[in-house]
Amino acid sequence: MSESPKPQRLVGLFALGWLLFNVPLLTLWDHPVMVWGLPLMPLALFGGWACLIAVAAWAAESSGEP
Repeated sequence: MSESPKPQRLVGLFALGWLLFNVPLLTLWDHPVMVWGLPLMPLALFGGWACLIAVAAWAAESSGEP
């Protein structure tokens, strides 16, 4: 009986989120640059957050069967 890869995917996603929102990588976005009139730092934070939520929803809903 094989286990579902879902827990491994979610743990990997947690690790990716941990790295994405870690201080050394956040400093890459901390520049006085405007993108479409919005500061880069909040835009990168909310964009990364939205992507993590979308990937987490996909990983939680997808079946482990090939």
